[in-house]
Amino acid sequence: MPQTEDQLQWWEPPFYLHPKQFGAQERYDPTVPPYVVKARAQGERGRANVTNSGAGKGSWRGRWTGAGVPVHVLVGPAGAGKTLLALDRTHTGSRSYFDPYNWNEGSDVHFVDAHDEASLAAGLTDLTRRLTDGRPAKGGGGPPYGGRSPEDRTLSALVRSPKSWVLLLDGLDDPRMAARAWSPAGLLRRHLRRPFGSGFGQIVVTSRLDDREAWPPWITVTPVGPLPVPSAGEQLRRRGGATAGTPEEAERLAGRLGGHPLTLRIAGNHLHAGATPKAGSSPCTFRDYEALLDSAVPRPGEPGPGTPRPETLATVCELALDLAARRGIPEARPVLRLLSWFAASSLPGELLVPEELDRLVPGLSGDRPDGDLAPSFTGGELHVAVRTLRSLGLLHTFGPDRTIDRQDPYLALDPAVAQAQRDALAAEPARAAVFRAAAVELLHRRAVSATSDRSQAWWWPVLLPHVEALARHLPDLEPASAERLRDTARRVADGLRHGGQGRAAVLLRSSVEDPRAE
Repeated sequence: MPQTEDQLQWWEPPFYLHPKQFGAQERYDPTVPPYVVKARAQGERGRANVTNSGAGKGSWRGRWTGAGVPVHVLVGPAGAGKTLLALDRTHTGSRSYFDPYNWNEGSDVHFVDAHDEASLAAGLTDLTRRLTDGRPAKGGGGPPYGGRSPEDRTLSALVRSPKSWVLLLDGLDDPRMAARAWSPAGLLRRHLRRPFGSGFGQIVVTSRLDDREAWPPWITVTPVGPLPVPSAGEQLRRRGGATAGTPEEAERLAGRLGGHPLTLRIAGNHLHAGATPKAGSSPCTFRDYEALLDSAVPRPGEPGPGTPRPETLATVCELALDLAARRGIPEARPVLRLLSWFAASSLPGELLVPEELDRLVPGLSGDRPDGDLAPSFTGGELHVAVRTLRSLGLLHTFGPDRTIDRQDPYLALDPAVAQAQRDALAAEPARAAVFRAAAVELLHRRAVSATSDRSQAWWWPVLLPHVEALARHLPDLEPASAERLRDTARRVADGLRHGGQGRAAVLLRSSVEDPRAE
């Protein structure tokens, strides 16, 4: 459904970081003051000036203010910009370099991956450690919400914090996980309260479960849908520049793209990349892009020629990859296809070893002549492919200080882009098997290395979501790759268990040992 006038229109990737508002200012719920978190990714963070004269007296359970912890859920389809809208509502996306996949530890905004149970359990346990710093809580009395589960311990640590905070659960798409989350023992349980002496707090969730019946009445649900045509056209004009065409042409193209934020971003970056002619090509205008859409080969899952059909994200992705190939970077397509099998969580770039990619993905460097001097895929080619994918809006990359013009040690795909790549491989099952096996081999290689070197223990929580993502495709893997994935999962689970992540380890093992895992 289209965005309403009083909702913030936000669709850009985190490396743009200059949000735009269309329509009226955002309206906050009465229980959520607009200064809940005046945060920036760098520098000092503002705090509400709250005076609690009795903050130091009595036990925790005797000092509740009665004020609840509001829970907001942003629901909508993949690629609608739910995560970025959630970040903007917490004031973290404005005037600062921020990435949602590798948030700065110890900040007031706590980002937890909720795409699968193991990642959620590991994220909550890690958050509790950061909040408590391994020290027993002060203030007398037991934990406000007990300590039997990661949810209990995380809520207890959050409400004890004197600072204002936001807990952002990203990707709570599983109906069973959502139902458990708002159960009496879940993270989104009813009657969440905070004691005197603590800062303001709120929980923000992003989810694809857009059925209001999937959420209880005490949770505020906000739909996030396509942008209105005027706003979508403005985004295309800003990226395409004045030479791309008239406002009317931009709005017509935006209408064909359905106002889908992620699709608009990729199309806009395509227009921007085409604004500077290279290799004898001419600049791309709005009309040129419409012509590309008209001539695009129907993608898997789309109606055939002669049938009225909306331009899908898959088509726009393929057009962007075609542009990369015309610019002399055909490696961009196989690299993106490979990355699509990993999770949406951040992926350290050092996992992609060029020599290993060259061995695991045949033809990555094109046709090879016979002989010892055959060309191989190099680190420079990988770097160019990654930067090209980022410039086209198909991939997020983050530097060590979350700036965009430095090294790119972290990579991440939007879940919708990853799904589009896997769908494109549906017509090439042999090629899909090659990419799945390559992804498994890269994870296994890193797990074996971390097993023999304790200094690499930081890899265990990093590898967890990606092993979980591939476990969903376990029935489609060749027997040898399936066994390698199970061995990887066992190694990661052992590493997590030694690091105090017992629940995450159990959940990970069960996801790969169960023959019915999807």
